[in-house]
Amino acid sequence: DDVRQQAAKLTPASEPPAAFQTNWLWLIDPPSDGYSAPKLTEVLPEFLLSDAAKAFMVRNNVTYYNWSTTDVIKWSMNMSISRKLMDHSTQVVTGFNSDSEALPFKALWDDDVEESAVGGDGLDATAVAYPDLAAHASHTNALQPDWVPWLGEARVYTPGRGWFYPWLGCRCSWPCTQLCWWQMMSCGLYQYVAIAWSVTTIAFELTVLDAIVVDDFIAKVPDRIVSWSDYANLNKSIASRVATLFVYFIFPWFVVGFLWAKSSTAFGNLHAYYNGLYQSRILMRSMAARGESNNYAYCATLFWAVIVELHTVIIPAYLPFLAPVIILQEYEASLINISEVYLVFQFILQFQEYGLYFVEFLFCLPPDMIAETTSFWAGPRAAREWYSVEYVYLWVMAVTILALIVLSKWHLSMLLLWFIPLNVLIYAVANHAIPYCMHGQGVCPPSTGPGIELMGIATSIGFVLGYFFCKGCFLFPCLCAPEVPGWLFFPPFDPPSNPLQGHLDYDSFLIMWSKMAAGFPHVEDCMWEVPVRG
Repeated sequence: DDVRQQAAKLTPASEPPAAFQTNWLWLIDPPSDGYSAPKLTEVLPEFLLSDAAKAFMVRNNVTYYNWSTTDVIKWSMNMSISRKLMDHSTQVVTGFNSDSEALPFKALWDDDVEESAVGGDGLDATAVAYPDLAAHASHTNALQPDWVPWLGEARVYTPGRGWFYPWLGCRCSWPCTQLCWWQMMSCGLYQYVAIAWSVTTIAFELTVLDAIVVDDFIAKVPDRIVSWSDYANLNKSIASRVATLFVYFIFPWFVVGFLWAKSSTAFGNLHAYYNGLYQSRILMRSMAARGESNNYAYCATLFWAVIVELHTVIIPAYLPFLAPVIILQEYEASLINISEVYLVFQFILQFQEYGLYFVEFLFCLPPDMIAETTSFWAGPRAAREWYSVEYVYLWVMAVTILALIVLSKWHLSMLLLWFIPLNVLIYAVANHAIPYCMHGQGVCPPSTGPGIELMGIATSIGFVLGYFFCKGCFLFPCLCAPEVPGWLFFPPFDPPSNPLQGHLDYDSFLIMWSKMAAGFPHVEDCMWEVPVRG
């Protein structure tokens, strides 16, 4: 109320008090003009902000963080929750409530102009009158006449030969194309396409990551790899053996450094992978506190809570497991092929960026709209929040990689698959607890806050339960014996090759179903001993 009273006393020519101008000027804009500036703990897209909010943040650019995102999840989220692009497109088509006139879409032929121009003399006279028709058409962008020759005739106009169509000219192609594009935007078709494409990208990432786990780990455990004791007996130079050991113990820190500062700016590593992930989470929380999420976009907000949980918890939980697995199984003691691991990670980390470029191409977005819809503003406490969570991501990454390298060269066991649900648990707790611990209860959106939190928690719990069910045969010893023998979980130092063949993921799913129906095996049937080699 105090802010409204101070705003009411201001005249257009007067200058507000310094404190009011610095902190509260952006609150006096009508809601229809756009969002106010983000709070200190929020992230909002520039496209949805009012002009006063943008001016306020430009004046306080030392306090606020501004960057251009390369993440299709953030772009699709704010576009599918807010109707601003739909309203903007409707104004372009109709000219309603807009400073500029509507696009000239009247592409209809005027019969009166046609009769006056051709004089009713037939096709030849109409063709001769072509310039007059173009000049005297009463409707802007009116369809232009065109002459079409008969089959086999030359393209050169010949009086009395061919057909004349007054509506066939291509002058109307531009307004028709623009009309279709803006109407598609105004009816919200882009929202459904953006949501479908975001789901596709998340599903593709999960599929690729899980396929690597199956092909490079489950299918090869407990195949013989070079153990720690073997390095003393290798027929290689001491320098080569020492270099290999350095690879295993320095490689995790190189991965952490790569993920920490993948792209640095004046405000720090705003474009680093884990920063970008958590920015999506803060954006969802900020959008959930706006009017749309408490009204017509409530279900869409809950949907994005599921997508963001997969994007910020589930997918990152795979990465610490995959880095050492790829090194140990594919590039054992090979210094040259480490670059291929970098390419694999580069592809995974930039997949959402490539997805955003496809969206820009698909919707034919002009450069100015691309710049405005991919620009985001964040408050200073929001930046401190994502930097704090980034430390959680990176320390879990480093510890997991080191632990997997040490344990894998001791015993390459199926039990190492437990690192994935363990990482899911750690990331889920950090993502849901840190905002409240840093900012208190006020950071929770008033109406949608409980909904998005419960949807996120349910998504993580649902994934872990599904992971246990689909890969339970490789997580719990003796659960699927004798198809999955117990010695795969506690292999000897010189194990035979993996006996599992075929479609491991699908077959283990069927085995789990059959065991649940017929009963799980007894301890004496678990096959703890390695079969005697014949």
